Amino acid sequence: MTEMRLEILKTRLLLQTNEPALLPTIPPPLEVPSLLTAFHKITLLHSAPAQLPVEGTIEISENPSLSHLEFQRRNDNLFLQGPFLHLGQKCTDRRYTLWGNLGLLYRFTLYLLEKKHQIYSLHACSLYDKEKNQLLIVAGGAGSGKTVFLLSGLAQGLQLFSTETTHFQLQENKVVWFKGSLIDNVRLTTLEKYFPFFLPSPSGLPASSAYKSKVALDLSSFQTPFDEVIDLNRVIFIFPHVEEGWPQRKEVSLTNSLEVARRLYANISSKLAESIILYDSLPVVGWEESDLARQRWASLKSLLTTSLAITSLNILSSPADCWGNLLNHLNNSKK
Repeated sequence: MTEMRLEILKTRLLLQTNEPALLPTIPPPLEVPSLLTAFHKITLLHSAPAQLPVEGTIEISENPSLSHLEFQRRNDNLFLQGPFLHLGQKCTDRRYTLWGNLGLLYRFTLYLLEKKHQIYSLHACSLYDKEKNQLLIVAGGAGSGKTVFLLSGLAQGLQLFSTETTHFQLQENKVVWFKGSLIDNVRLTTLEKYFPFFLPSPSGLPASSAYKSKVALDLSSFQTPFDEVIDLNRVIFIFPHVEEGWPQRKEVSLTNSLEVARRLYANISSKLAESIILYDSLPVVGWEESDLARQRWASLKSLLTTSLAITSLNILSSPADCWGNLLNHLNNSKK
């Protein structure tokens, strides 16, 4: 068996296979299915195994004699076998593969981070406002408008903390926020219409990076100088709905902490609980567990009662007016 040890945020994993060609490329390439659109760093560990105990294993057996994939889970050890090389060539969506950004390792990592470290992963982009020492977290699913907030915020002077996944951990009465992904998958039409400044040059846009009308956009040049932050003046949660042609921006403060907790709970739970189809072949059920769910709910209610100042907003707007007056202080400082 060929082995590979990885570290993603605070968790370590062991990958084992009888076919080295099945192991991932580390660091992953710049492309839409890349895990770097979900996590900040994926580190290849070279130290002796005894010095670096792992928290989960994935064992993959290439078996071309099988016509389908087989999957077993024993605690935090995953076992898969089947014709991976053949199915990998035929797969219609590489995001849903072993190493794709919506695939097995991605979801297993979210599960281990939460189970082993109580690190919660929001489906959200996050931007740092240096002038006010505050983190603006735009939380929502696909199509909600996160990318519009993200690119518009960067254009106005905010710093990037994450494009897609924002992690946090409660430590006594404090909240630690961990940097997430620095690459964003953006529709080319969105860039061309609203954010031409961010369009890669033709030489910087290899054919392999275009995928299902999207491009993997490297925004690392906008990132914060820190990878973790604790002492923030404020966190602003934004729940967006961006709709082209919407006539008048509507911003509503969410003052009911239980409503905010429910929204955050649903957001974090969605990727864990979702069932997926790997390689157009293998159904894999979600990773949700009742104990995890109870602890997550308790942690989110605690988050909203820590000493950290938190504002929560529901925003409905057109792309051009998504931020409203929230960033006026940045624009005024440039004058």
